Amino acid sequence: MLPMFLTIKAMMHKLSVSEALRKIQAGESLNGCSIDFDRIKIEALDVMKLAKAGILVPEEAIYYDDADIVPDEDFEGDWVRIEKATSPKTEVQITLQEDIRQWVEKNQVPLDKLIEKLLDGFYQAQKTTSHKA
Repeated sequence: MLPMFLTIKAMMHKLSVSEALRKIQAGESLNGCSIDFDRIKIEALDVMKLAKAGILVPEEAIYYDDADIVPDEDFEGDWVRIEKATSPKTEVQITLQEDIRQWVEKNQVPLDKLIEKLLDGFYQAQKTTSHKA
């Protein structure tokens, strides 16, 4: 009689990375499937798709090229560490119109971050216009 782990492994359906990505794209489950990651490299974006579907990709199989990374202005400039424990938070309660509330929920808008960016932009604009006066 075969050990249990060998029996289970034999029941797993082997897929190529491209087959797995096609199944993910089609909304199909990858339960009961496995991928052999030996001697292949997978692009970072595909790794994220596989991970979301529950397939963990070994680090040595992940490939990315720094030239493919698109600069994002939100991440440019000097970074300053902000200690969360010492950063005071201000809580705000707002009432949203029903259609706006539905839009926020449907699009999973992070209101805390949105309001923070809007206030920062407003503050910077006020500083700029007050210095010109």
